Amino acid sequence: MTLNHKLLAIDEGRQRISLIDTTRPGAAWSRDLADFPLARDMQRLGPDRVLIGFERGFFELRISTGEVLASCDRWSDVTSVCRLEDGSTLVAGYNLDRGGGINVLTLDGDLKLVRMARREGDYVRLMRRTAAGGYLLCMNDHILETDGALNAVRALRAPGFLHAWKAEQCADGTTLVSAGYGGFMARFDGQGELITTFGGVSEVPPEVAPFFYATFQQLDDGRLIVANWQGHGPDNGAKGRQLLEFDGAGRLLGGWSDPDNISSLQGILIL
Repeated sequence: MTLNHKLLAIDEGRQRISLIDTTRPGAAWSRDLADFPLARDMQRLGPDRVLIGFERGFFELRISTGEVLASCDRWSDVTSVCRLEDGSTLVAGYNLDRGGGINVLTLDGDLKLVRMARREGDYVRLMRRTAAGGYLLCMNDHILETDGALNAVRALRAPGFLHAWKAEQCADGTTLVSAGYGGFMARFDGQGELITTFGGVSEVPPEVAPFFYATFQQLDDGRLIVANWQGHGPDNGAKGRQLLEFDGAGRLLGGWSDPDNISSLQGILIL
């Protein structure tokens, strides 16, 4: 099936962000990320505004044009950001307080630090809030669910997790996880027990070439869109299908690549 999506896409291989329509070749616009290295996380803030985390902080972008509207450049090793409904911003990463360990910082609307949580550790990727007010932290070979102070609640594990990238609680209480180099998706129940995996190499056609399942987004109708990152560097565009679509049961519906313009998708935001 040919995919029909408009999205913001972070091409990690070429360090660019682009506005893409999968029904058309090329991009509506594309901009270099040299000033915002290691951009990973994206959150839509409004009809024409997006929040993007990068290695030193975060910036806000106009979706229609790619114009940078605001930025905060303050740390090192930021891996994830989130804007809350009250206007505050969560910043997650390693050693953000210069004391070692994993941090989640809370900034108020004026970007002043108002709260800081910390726990031991030296690796984290994307962070998401839980319904209970805690966090889901991607900690390489497992997902750590914590309370608001980063105290451990439970660990979510599946064989094959390696650099697990993103975990997100769903409305039904389950948690979806992209397995990183495991090259599959996993779903856990409310107690952190593994329910199922899908999208692995034995479950999709060879041309998909699962390599590293990175950012994903679940649509309102249950469909799941997944970035299948294919490696560092500028010449990975022909290695596999880089954008995958699954139905709610985990069956592959289709895939998309644009090898002339995209090397390696990592971050996606379906618009």
